Amino acid sequence: MERNKKMKRKERGITLIALVITIIVLLILAGVSIAMLTGENGIITQAQNAKNKTEEAQANEEALLEELENEITGNSYLTSKGVNAPDLLTGMTRVSFVLPEGSTKGEVVKDGEAGFDSSNWYDYTTGKWANAVTEDGSYWVWIPRFAYKIEGETIDVKFLVNDTDQYYDENGVLQTAERVTSADEEVNTSDGKYYVHPAFTDESSIDYANGGWDEELTGIWVAKFEAGYASGNNSATVKASNVYYSQIEAIVGSTEGGTSNSSTQPARNWLDGIYGENASTTAIKYPTFQPVTYSMNYIDINDAYKISRALTDSGNIYGLSTGTTDSHLMKNSEWGAVAYLGWSQYGANGTEPYINNINANSGDTLRQEDTPGGTGLVSVYAITGLTEGTTNSGEKTITAENLTSINSRTGNTDTNGIYAWDQTEGQKASSTLNMYGVYDLIGGVWERTAGYINNEDDNLTKYGASLVANGDTSTKYATVYPHVSSEGSDIDTASKNNYQVNTKIFGDAIRETSTAGTGSSSWNGDYSYFPGLNSPFTARGGGFGDGSTNGLFNFLCTTSNSILNDGFRPVLVTT
Repeated sequence: MERNKKMKRKERGITLIALVITIIVLLILAGVSIAMLTGENGIITQAQNAKNKTEEAQANEEALLEELENEITGNSYLTSKGVNAPDLLTGMTRVSFVLPEGSTKGEVVKDGEAGFDSSNWYDYTTGKWANAVTEDGSYWVWIPRFAYKIEGETIDVKFLVNDTDQYYDENGVLQTAERVTSADEEVNTSDGKYYVHPAFTDESSIDYANGGWDEELTGIWVAKFEAGYASGNNSATVKASNVYYSQIEAIVGSTEGGTSNSSTQPARNWLDGIYGENASTTAIKYPTFQPVTYSMNYIDINDAYKISRALTDSGNIYGLSTGTTDSHLMKNSEWGAVAYLGWSQYGANGTEPYINNINANSGDTLRQEDTPGGTGLVSVYAITGLTEGTTNSGEKTITAENLTSINSRTGNTDTNGIYAWDQTEGQKASSTLNMYGVYDLIGGVWERTAGYINNEDDNLTKYGASLVANGDTSTKYATVYPHVSSEGSDIDTASKNNYQVNTKIFGDAIRETSTAGTGSSSWNGDYSYFPGLNSPFTARGGGFGDGSTNGLFNFLCTTSNSILNDGFRPVLVTT
């Protein structure tokens, strides 16, 4: 009996120890299980990642299927993207941009290369505008059809469905934007309603009053960079066009002309040297639209207009089709479309991009004996896709050594405080503050636009004969602005008087964003001078040396003669 009691006590003792051990083991196992379940590499986290990737893959697959369906049906609008799909032109290849982990320098990935995501190469909701390259290496950005309204100094954009005036509101309900149907209609885009931007509309019935086209457009392709010289720090093919220089004189810099900046000298540029004496027999080489290349200057508005129209000529360097693509000098309406989209929630969202304030003219270090023209003239000034990394700074002059260093930059390095378009600081010089936007809108060279007043000034035909061939009548290629018969005796008075009668044209970031038409009266204090007197043409954006007066909403009256800091940018449209 006593023995049995001892055995029972012993059995109870063993059970308690076993229980304690079991609890300890279970706690250990529980700890291991919790660690396995949670944390960065835990089962729960991995499962969530797998779920997210599955959903992302499903969304990408649906987007691809929708694009294929749209190609079959002829629709443009992608419900999954909330925007009209880019209309890729002959000669174009899709591109996207990536930023490798730990790097401050982005990379370009083309369609067909490893890493290109065909279902996510653009996403306007995150500021990733669609980009493509043509065969010469030029970059182009898709600006989809949209409607907009202005509230104070903000722009609210609604992307439109196909080539209609309809958009989806915040509740997914289809709404119709306001449409201008008369040249005499005075539009107030601050009245709380959305208005179809005129750059995308068929205005043939109202004489292209606001810079419209001759059919409804789902979007336009805009050159990502200002026009540059082929071979000017790039590998684009140098090839003559069917367009010949028309101006035989230019206003050159003091380092070139030997006197003041206002001295009139034989016309010249970096590529052809002095061509003034033989302008009528010197063909303009096709420009290229690439980053870190010499901006095309010393070309008057007549020649900028003609060469922009010639980009689709047979044998062009871009691979563009003559029959299905139209190219032309950017109009003010198209500048306004880019500026408004960039200022909206789909771009920089009310933030002024950095200025391209780089001036490569540094005396004798960039002389033309080292260039194709070989005439000993300094003619390299603006360079595309560069910035000092500020918004309103004055020009920063660089040397040939700086330029060589910029071209050979690697990894995370900048060059003496100068940033290129693909570096994280340099990306802030685009309309989206990343690599997907449009560059050189602020600074670089002044950009000539196809707009003028027909005040019968001699400079109209002297520098812009092709542009103004239709006189008082606007065309799909050029917009004629109103003016008063008695402009005044000075440019300030003329600009103010002409601006005041410009009460109807909208969408061009002129009347809607400037309070006076003279001085720094545009949004952000941007320069504001309406055409007048002997300066009947328009230019936009500002030049490398204009500092705080530069900006998206900058506009200037100009004679549009050949000068060192004026250039241009074209637009492509499907015909």
